[in-house]
Amino acid sequence: MPRTSSSISEGRFPIWLVFLPFALVGIVNVARAPSHAPVVSRQQLALQRSRQKPPDSGWAAVETSRSSAALSSEEATRIALEKGSQRVRAAAAAVSSPVRGVVTAEALDAVLPKGAVVWLTFSNAAYLHFAQNFYLSCAAVGRAHQLAIAALDPPSLSSWAGLGVPVLNFSVFGDASDFRGIGADQARFRRMGAMKVAAFLSLLRRGRPVLCSDVDTVWLADPEPFLRSRAAAADIAVTSDCLSREADANKRGDSRRFDPKGVWFCGHNPQNLYGVTFNTGHPPTRLVSRTASHSPSPLLTTATHYSGVLFLNPNPRTLTLAERWHAKLVAPTDDWHLEDQRAFNILVTEAFYPVVAAPPAAETGEIVLAANRSLWLMPLPAGLFCGGHTFFVQQSGERRGCLNVHITFTEGGVHGKLWRLREAGLWGLEPEQYYDEGRYLSFRPPPVPAGPLPAARVEPYDECVARVARGEAPPAGAVGWWSPPGSESRCVKEVRQYDDKEGLHGVTIQEGIAQSPRLQAHLRMADRYLVALRDGMAAAWLLNRTFVFPQFACLCDRSEWPDVMPTCRLENSDLEFPFRCPLNFLLNVHFMQGIENGLQGRRGLPYREHSFLTHPWLSRRLRESRTEVRFRSDAPSAAAPGLVELPRGATDAEVLAALGPGTVAAGSAVIMLSEAEDVLGGFEDAATGAYVRSLLDQKVLYGSWCCSRTNFHRPGATAFYTKPAELPLGVRATAVREARSWRLPLKGEF
Repeated sequence: MPRTSSSISEGRFPIWLVFLPFALVGIVNVARAPSHAPVVSRQQLALQRSRQKPPDSGWAAVETSRSSAALSSEEATRIALEKGSQRVRAAAAAVSSPVRGVVTAEALDAVLPKGAVVWLTFSNAAYLHFAQNFYLSCAAVGRAHQLAIAALDPPSLSSWAGLGVPVLNFSVFGDASDFRGIGADQARFRRMGAMKVAAFLSLLRRGRPVLCSDVDTVWLADPEPFLRSRAAAADIAVTSDCLSREADANKRGDSRRFDPKGVWFCGHNPQNLYGVTFNTGHPPTRLVSRTASHSPSPLLTTATHYSGVLFLNPNPRTLTLAERWHAKLVAPTDDWHLEDQRAFNILVTEAFYPVVAAPPAAETGEIVLAANRSLWLMPLPAGLFCGGHTFFVQQSGERRGCLNVHITFTEGGVHGKLWRLREAGLWGLEPEQYYDEGRYLSFRPPPVPAGPLPAARVEPYDECVARVARGEAPPAGAVGWWSPPGSESRCVKEVRQYDDKEGLHGVTIQEGIAQSPRLQAHLRMADRYLVALRDGMAAAWLLNRTFVFPQFACLCDRSEWPDVMPTCRLENSDLEFPFRCPLNFLLNVHFMQGIENGLQGRRGLPYREHSFLTHPWLSRRLRESRTEVRFRSDAPSAAAPGLVELPRGATDAEVLAALGPGTVAAGSAVIMLSEAEDVLGGFEDAATGAYVRSLLDQKVLYGSWCCSRTNFHRPGATAFYTKPAELPLGVRATAVREARSWRLPLKGEF
């Protein structure tokens, strides 16, 4: 009998049990096993590994899984789908379900226990790998037996049917492309949205509750205990784009940190007058004037809601709203922007302000009146149903009680989403050898200097002028290692955001940098990080090792909206500084793809995400076989086991002599550089040095911070990081080595 309840503790389920290459070997029946039972035991895992041929650890070893490192290349997607299909098929076979393949809503309703929730998502061929990853996350929390996939095109319909997963046939939509990324054909979006609503309407009409999730979400723990205990009285529960867990929980307006009239992205609490953003699966669009006063006004009655996760209870009020929603999406319209999210927002925000608590939640304020006071709507807690900013930026990819993660607030399209999932260890479609094989190199990034951190804003101008006149030192955080020369006596007036002649809102990037100590510090650290990447990645290429990115500390958030200025904190978020940021805060991750393939027929540089070396399923060899490398100016007195010391400013010849073929370190699975900022002195092999620099220049060593103004495509909204200086080549590099008092003995000279 399929399970309808779970004892999984919220936010604590070990998702690794399904989300990994070997997790479905000897899988237990998740429909019958205790909710805490591992899908595969460590003994089974060890047995499987013992049967695998160990990789060649010599110099001639070929780095594995290069295509998977390419994120979203055709080959990487092919491998992901191949592995994903194997794991989904095994997981589906382990689920006790009387229906498989193409099913109808009637058939699905007939086989599920009364009152059981149907879990629903949508997939076309372009996002099939995301859908497979989603399925595995549902299996990990014990709910695969309640899951149905709505297939939007014939290829995905055929794929899911062949995997033995219940699939609803909406293939008449017919589009197998990445239409989400096109943006020019909103009619296609609108048509897809209508099918989405039609799918859960067909289940609601049969009295079946529905949990509908976007395909780019991941379940970390079973939400049904929460939904049964706290959302049962609501008609619809929906995720929001609220960036502050504290603001979201401020139902009575007691917190002095927030305006009781509302908080942008979080304005769904009782008595709020503006700011709500519920998540229906697409990026939020502001529909109100940001210059309007925060008071009741027609300008402030329209807001955006976001249903990346949507829980619908089957009752007359829910059905009425869903039917109106569907009708709005299929009706002819001249509104180019209308798609399912906008239509949902238009409907639920009718007479929404001031927000009023619904009768079942008069004291808690968790459920509010919506849709002209005709609907009981529950904004799902931001700390449990986590958006991309909360999870990947504020929490640095840590779970912290999140039941679900939606990959929002992410740049770079599919590339950016895949990388975020990898960084957080939430991508379960890697090849089997991903965590077992290869040789790696990483480094510890430059730390943020000790002492006072930069202030949120510049010192008030009048106070600064008076202080300078008195000859006093600036207050802590106003001036520091991040400041331009002469800042101690230079006073800056904070510039209010304004509309320029082209209608762009914000401030110029020069104005933004001048009035934001945090942005100054962020840019300074980013320049240092790029220097470290220049040397660390060059060393990895020299030693024919896969490079593992470290996780960097950032001092300024980023956004396409200038609200991030001057404090570097977006939209009243709970972000604390410094924070361990996603890699795209430093590099254009979506442009980095291809570096593993190299240029002009020469080998490239495969890479891994920062979480790779601490992943729970990393093989014992990769976990234990490690060499530490330190750089120093004077010769060491003695070598410690597992430690190699190199001259600061070592050349390629010295790196190879100490760590390359024939050395003890060459047999280590992982080489960890204690630092990488300005540790190399150049390439004595000039041709190799020029090639490595060209490879890194084209793929990695550039990036930018954005944005101080709207429309980042125009000049003046973006700060570009400083490209690192080129390392000396040929005889110039040899001269660097020979000028040092301590240098390593070489077997030969270039």
